[in-house]
Amino acid sequence: MVRRLLAGALSLLLLSTAGAQAGPGARIRIRISVENPPTHFQAQVARTFADRVAARLGDRVSVEFYDGARLFRDTDVIGAVSRGAVEIALPGIWQFDRMVPDTAALMLPSAYGLSIEQARRLADGPLGAALNARIEAGTRGKVLGRWLDLGHAHLFSLDRRLRGIDDFRGKRVRVAGGRGNEERIRTLGAVPVSIPSPDLDSYLRRRLVDGILTTYETVDSAGMDSAGIAAVYEDAEYYPFYVPIAGEAFWNGLDPDIRREIQAAWEDLLPAARETALRAQEAAKARLAGRGLRIRVPSKAERAAVRDSLLRTEEDAARRLGVSGEILALLREETRGAGP
Repeated sequence: MVRRLLAGALSLLLLSTAGAQAGPGARIRIRISVENPPTHFQAQVARTFADRVAARLGDRVSVEFYDGARLFRDTDVIGAVSRGAVEIALPGIWQFDRMVPDTAALMLPSAYGLSIEQARRLADGPLGAALNARIEAGTRGKVLGRWLDLGHAHLFSLDRRLRGIDDFRGKRVRVAGGRGNEERIRTLGAVPVSIPSPDLDSYLRRRLVDGILTTYETVDSAGMDSAGIAAVYEDAEYYPFYVPIAGEAFWNGLDPDIRREIQAAWEDLLPAARETALRAQEAAKARLAGRGLRIRVPSKAERAAVRDSLLRTEEDAARRLGVSGEILALLREETRGAGP
């Protein structure tokens, strides 16, 4: 028994230090994990990032890229980064509020219906900087740079007769994660259900959910329309981003020049990657429409009415979610006059 316990402890120690240098001249192992399948633009961006890091650092590193949740689902990858089981990941911002409650601010009513430009100003400005500091403190991680867009998330339905947001009342709506998303869906009168991406196809085909909160690209790349998704209410529920994050122990063990090369590889890639994200959403929408997806675009007045209704619940929602007064005030200041 003692030998088994010692062997297990040794295995954990080796796993936690796998990314660090074993000695002078040793190649540094860098594992990069994403949940999305290889057809998804985010997985393609992450693979390009992996290739660029390898090219910049040559034989100083050994870069391994894993898509399709082959290493970790995004529900688990933040913890994996923290404990050194993987070196770099790109989880969605919606995955963080279990460990960093303030990140739920980006799913509060003030963020409902924002334009792409407004959402990017939030992420790249003082609010994003404040959230990065909290993410690093709360996850034992290092945010590598600006966030990658996913694109607007909307409400998709298995019912082709979808007319408006009230049609979701009492219905089971899957969210990929985020207590803030669950709070908003609940406020809209629906029942939020959390289902990991690899399991969603089965749930859709068995009609165990009535709708999902997601993006056109995610529906298209995963073929969710073939599993039953028939309509969408295009209301820009919120604007999700992916956060590039490395483990703190891994990061602190790197030479400063290696850190600079990794961050430069990400920043050099990001502007084009953000535009790739937008084109991917537009192309996915066109393909889905061509395959028969019914697209219901609410009027500006409809979206404004929903936003106003949600805003009346914001303070209570922020308190339940643990969003600090400082972050809530910053969110409201930066979104004053924004939205539909």
